[in-house]
Amino acid sequence: MPVNQIKRNGSYAPLSAHYYKDDRIALAGERAELLYLRGLAFCADVLQDGYISDIQVTRHVGVGLSGLSKRIEQLVRLGLWERVEDGLFDNHHGAGYRVTAWHKWNLTKDEIREKQRKDSERKANGK
Repeated sequence: MPVNQIKRNGSYAPLSAHYYKDDRIALAGERAELLYLRGLAFCADVLQDGYISDIQVTRHVGVGLSGLSKRIEQLVRLGLWERVEDGLFDNHHGAGYRVTAWHKWNLTKDEIREKQRKDSERKANGK
């Protein structure tokens, strides 16, 4: 069951304590693993259902990381990220990547917004 949440202090994405046991993470190597983890944090922050545009990868997720294209290549080759061509994923514009297991562990943007709406209504009604 997806468990990510937005709390007063910001967004959170769940990270299983067993994630490092996934063979794909081990095969990716520590450099690609860092990019993957940054990608999870970014996706939880921007609420794009696991989508990261090419621009976002270079300007935010991979900023300061050397060998970025090789790290990305590893994640795609191992199936942790999937290449998305222009406009083919959830009405986003531009090419980028999708975290393949995002919906296994996280609520969708619409589910989070609905949860927030209900919480706001509850608070407004004093319950």
